Amino acid sequence: MKKKKIILICSDGGHLAQIMELKEWFVKYDYLLVTEKATSTLFYQNDFNIKYLRGRTKGKNRSIGFFVNIIINFFLTLKILLTHFPKAIITTGSHTAVPMCILGKVLGSKIIWILSFARISSRAFSADLIYPIADKFIIQWPGPKKFYKKAIYLGGIY
Repeated sequence: MKKKKIILICSDGGHLAQIMELKEWFVKYDYLLVTEKATSTLFYQNDFNIKYLRGRTKGKNRSIGFFVNIIINFFLTLKILLTHFPKAIITTGSHTAVPMCILGKVLGSKIIWILSFARISSRAFSADLIYPIADKFIIQWPGPKKFYKKAIYLGGIY
């Protein structure tokens, strides 16, 4: 039986740590893990089916670098989606996931957003962008329910 294709996408750091809490589950699928290329993420390439996007820009021109990265990541994301066409896209955020979720939705993928464990009682800008198109919006604390009315509270994914 052919396994369903999924993409898990997130920024590095805590967002990636949250996705990795799901590894016993996601390895049962034809999955692709997508994250930012950073020193902290390179060691995953030996154990997981992974693709990298451009990460955060450092230095004086961070604002310009951010927009350049968004544009580059948009095209990298499109290439990834067209080669690993997923039934669902699962993300713990942040900005890295926005182009993937928007393009994936346009191409017919289901979008599952898991709000970061760090969001105890506040909103997240990237989550605000994707919330209207998310098929499932999961929160790990009850506090954000006041901002995201259709959210499903499931507790922590640790």
